[in-house]
Amino acid sequence: MREKRRVGITFGCFIPLHKGHLSIIKQAETENNSVILGVTGHDMDRGRDFIPFLRRLRLMHSVYASHSKVTISEVDDRAIGLTGTFSLSAWKRWCDELFYGAGYHPNDPRNEFHWYIGEKSYIEKIETLYPEHHFHLMDRSIIPLSGTAIREDPERYSGYIHPVFLDYLKKNRQITKS
Repeated sequence: MREKRRVGITFGCFIPLHKGHLSIIKQAETENNSVILGVTGHDMDRGRDFIPFLRRLRLMHSVYASHSKVTISEVDDRAIGLTGTFSLSAWKRWCDELFYGAGYHPNDPRNEFHWYIGEKSYIEKIETLYPEHHFHLMDRSIIPLSGTAIREDPERYSGYIHPVFLDYLKKNRQITKS
């Protein structure tokens, strides 16, 4: 019998892409044959339009263009009718969009899916939908900085922001220091 192909899954709003995200994505790339990288959220995610959704999607495509293992999947929450707190049926719709956008089926017996997630509550919901998948709760204290802190003071934390996102923020005068 042929060995299953390991597929890593991780996702985020990436407002902006920072060192914490990068460490999770790198681990998923290292441990799997391929990776589904979900760019999620919507334009006004996190309370304001810090980086519009489609711009984040384009920036992520730019960052991961040379990563042959990575497939980016777009999950625009509002485009699929999701707002606020997700119910289990909303999580199902969200996951369907994630898998469809990456060209995978979540129950494909040829694949072994490994989720890399930083929020325990997300694992609890998704694990209910896919009990046969594997879930890894990521240690967010390794890089003790959140996207919220970065958005509140992007100049102070500019060293944590991926260079492609940093250039965007500078061009849009959200960071004024060089």
